[in-house]
Formats: sequence, C-alpha cells, structure tokens
Amino acid sequence: MNYNQSPWKDIAWNGISFMVPATWQVGSMANNYLMLEEDGEPVVEVKWGQIKGGFSHEAQLRRLSSLHKKGLEKTVSKCPIPEKWKKVLGNYKATAFSWEGKTISGQGIILFCPSCHNATLIQFYRRSPAQLPEVSQRFLSTFRDHREDKQVLWSLFGIRTKVPEAFRLQKYRFEAGGFELIFALKEQRIILQRWAPATVLLRNQNLAQLAKSMIRNPRGEVPTEIVTQDKVIEWTSAPFPNQWAHRWLPLKKKATYQRHRLWHLEEQNCLLSVKIEGRRPPDRGFFKHICRGYECI
Repeated sequence: MNYNQSPWKDIAWNGISFMVPATWQVGSMANNYLMLEEDGEPVVEVKWGQIKGGFSHEAQLRRLSSLHKKGLEKTVSKCPIPEKWKKVLGNYKATAFSWEGKTISGQGIILFCPSCHNATLIQFYRRSPAQLPEVSQRFLSTFRDHREDKQVLWSLFGIRTKVPEAFRLQKYRFEAGGFELIFALKEQRIILQRWAPATVLLRNQNLAQLAKSMIRNPRGEVPTEIVTQDKVIEWTSAPFPNQWAHRWLPLKKKATYQRHRLWHLEEQNCLLSVKIEGRRPPDRGFFKHICRGYECI
C-alpha cells in the first residue's frame, strides 16, 4: 500500500496526538498506552508518562532491552537517529534504537520534552521496511505531547472532544454500539457517551422518550427540568428543593447537581450525550463549551 497517497486520520489519547494511515486501527490500549495494528498485525506502539526529577535515555533503553529479552527474545541496540526523523523532532531530546527478533524487527525512538516533562517511547514494527522511513517521518512530524491552550484533545473510534487538562481520565469504555469517557476533577465529573446506530435506539421511541428513560432522580431531588429542541434534549436536576436545605448537602455525599444534553446526529446515525455533575450547579457556559467541542467524525 502507498501510504503517502492514502488518507490519514488523527489519533489523540490522554495527552498525546499524531496522525496515522486510515487503515491503522487501535488494537489494544490503556490510559498511557496505544498499540496500533493493520490487518491484525502490529505497526506502531506508543507508551508515555510524566517524568518527575531527572530523565535518562540510557536508563530507559536498558529497561527496554531487559523487557525485550525477557518477553520476546529480541535484541535492542542504540542506533543513530535517522536524518528524516531529525528534521521533524523539534526540541525533543531523543534517542533512537532498533531491535531484531526471530520473526519480527523494528525501529523506535525515546522522546523527552523539556517543556512538559513527558517521556514517550515509540516503536515502529517493520512489516514493510521500504515504507517505514516515509510513514514514520510523517507520524513523528505530527506527534504532540502537550498543547498551549491547556486543553487535552481526544480523538479515537470516530469521536473527538477537547477537555481541560485539569480533568483526569477516570474511566473509559469502547464497546460495539456504545462508547463512554468519564473525566474527573475533585468532585466534578464530565461524562461523554456515544451510541450507534441511532436508528436502532429510536426505532420504537422518539428522542424525548429516550431521554426520559435515562433520567434517574433519587428520592429528594428536585424534579428535572426538560428543554426540547429540534433533535436536542437538555435537562437539569438538583439535590434539594430550596436553598435552606443546601446546608445539609455535606451530609449527603451522593447528592449531585446535573446538567445533561442528548442529541441526534442523523448524518452520522449516532446519538451523543454530555453530562456534567458535581456538588455545585455546573456552569452553563462551561457546559456549552464541552457540548460544542464534542463531535462524531
């Protein structure tokens, strides 16, 4: 396949972002880990994390070599950084390496960013050695491990959103028909969901009926206010009916304010949902900002 003439797509996950050929898919993942595959075979592996204190490329290389020998019987060795890589690495402090196995080999790089103190290990698997230089150069030219606007971009499995970096990923779920991302900052949570195909969920009910089935008001909460617009349902709820009862809020730990929006994207045949909850009423402007930035691509 000629990757230079085929379409590419964005991948962004928990602080890092890059572009890859559209045929590459996420095979496995964790909070700070991605393995991308093509036709069921690995093509690139990315691991990253914040570094406290000093950072040593040599120590990371020794650790990588130890892991390879212990797990896959590969030999890891330091090598010169390819010239095509040097042109696109910017201010990263970098060390390149290669490894050889019985049935597979690869080349990679360890990056350290002096600005955000993030260290990243990137390994390219040599399925097609002739295409590796061009593919890896474009990958590295688009790689980012932080943004200047204090936002974190998330773009995976057809959804894209931006969340303030102060919010940490608490939970994620990517299953057939339903995706979920949950971010937390102290006692506030952002919950993003996507369902598809929407035609199945809306086969025997309309959007308003579906929204009502999602509302769960524990005993003592204020009845939910529902606002209906074209293909958009929005509702709010509060834990207590009057301001004097707010004094008892610390005694009821699970009591929360909620603002929730559900909308139907007909062209993409999916439903998107944003819910913000916390011990205080969610800021209306912040809620709208999260909704505007959440999309299906």
